[in-house]
Amino acid sequence: MNTKNLVGQFDILDQYVRELQKRSSGRGVRRMRRLLDLQRTYPADAFKNAIEQVFHYGLYDLNLLEQMILKRVAGDFFNIEQDKS
Repeated sequence: MNTKNLVGQFDILDQYVRELQKRSSGRGVRRMRRLLDLQRTYPADAFKNAIEQVFHYGLYDLNLLEQMILKRVAGDFFNIEQDKS
């Protein structure tokens, strides 16, 4: 898979893509597609912040990455206030 849609946006993502490819079997096509899907699905700030954190700790589990992104956007997208009547 061509990673041109992932690289060149910010340095940490470029480094994360390279490390993720190293840790993937073959060319890592499935993992790159999943990462691209996460990038396209969630807000850019939440995605970038989560990438920075997982890269800092050397974590390459994309399910964990998605959970971290969701924690960042939960308040924005799912702000459900309980009725206190």
